Amino acid sequence: MFEPKVYFSADTGGAGSSDGESKQNDSKDGKSDQKSSLSYEAWVKDQPEEIKTMLSGWERGLKTALDGERDARKGLEKQVRDLAGKAEKGSEAEKQLTQLADQITESDRRSDFYEAAHAAGVTNLKLAYLVALHDDLFDKRGMVNFETMKGFYPELFGGQKLPKGNAGDGTGTSPTGKNSMNDYIRAAAGRS
Repeated sequence: MFEPKVYFSADTGGAGSSDGESKQNDSKDGKSDQKSSLSYEAWVKDQPEEIKTMLSGWERGLKTALDGERDARKGLEKQVRDLAGKAEKGSEAEKQLTQLADQITESDRRSDFYEAAHAAGVTNLKLAYLVALHDDLFDKRGMVNFETMKGFYPELFGGQKLPKGNAGDGTGTSPTGKNSMNDYIRAAAGRS
């Protein structure tokens, strides 16, 4: 049985072929292209055809399983609502079955929202969902217009903010930079 293995080359920092050869991203000046960012799509594109085939089959299987789960949940909700309709009007059983069906519907709506919000670039999915509920941003099909949400709440779509990396951040002062780590080591060793 074929077991694909992906090897990483320490020299290039990226994926190499399975026979130990390494690939290099050469730019115009012959140096490795340090500006390229590693993404799943770019990584898959650089893999051998066997790996690409295996991954695409796996992705299809996951999507099929997800669709199957969604269909099963919709079927379950319909069954629960049918049972609630058959229960005695105003009974405790009818109330509980209706409540259970509503919880299933809400769970499906939340998971659909999270999937769409992630694709739209929302950085805080739970907060965005609460905002959509509070401001009644769902349409009749249960979808949200994320451009409208972005207009009202742009902070939900902010990119990842990286700190400046200054050692003095948070103290109100910048480091003096007079001594290096070697100076500190030599001082500790008594070899100023």
